[in-house]
Amino acid sequence: MKMMRPALALACLLLLAAARQPTQPVQQPAPPPIPPVDTGITVMAAPIAILIASFDTDHDRVVTRAEFDAGVKASFALGDENKDGFISLIELSHWAETELGDQGALPGRFDFDRNEDDRISWDEFKAEFDRRFAEYDKDHDGRITRAELLTLRFKRPDAGKRK
Repeated sequence: MKMMRPALALACLLLLAAARQPTQPVQQPAPPPIPPVDTGITVMAAPIAILIASFDTDHDRVVTRAEFDAGVKASFALGDENKDGFISLIELSHWAETELGDQGALPGRFDFDRNEDDRISWDEFKAEFDRRFAEYDKDHDGRITRAELLTLRFKRPDAGKRK
């Protein structure tokens, strides 16, 4: 019996030591991802809207008419690479790449070159931008907010269905 006590004490100590060892937390599987809900509505900003937003020189998130006019003037000067007072079609592709992000972005040649002489005058350039100002200034207060620059696109009900 005397021999059992040290063995029993040793067993108790071993059990206590084992109980004090930290156990690995049980890892729960991650919940499955929540699939996106297709509302059929996309909020986007056209390249021209992004350019207009860049005209906001005082960074108040609003483009005033004065900021807009100054931005259009600077944009025309950037496009008129050879400083002849016109933007040629080649210059227009460079302008679109720089200002709109892609040579094929709109507005393009047919939006600007209304007299179809294959070059864009200051008057043609300004007229297209004036049209865009009127389009984006939805509340007609003479300023364009970020919200006014956004466009909602609705998916057609039959989009993606094959016949």
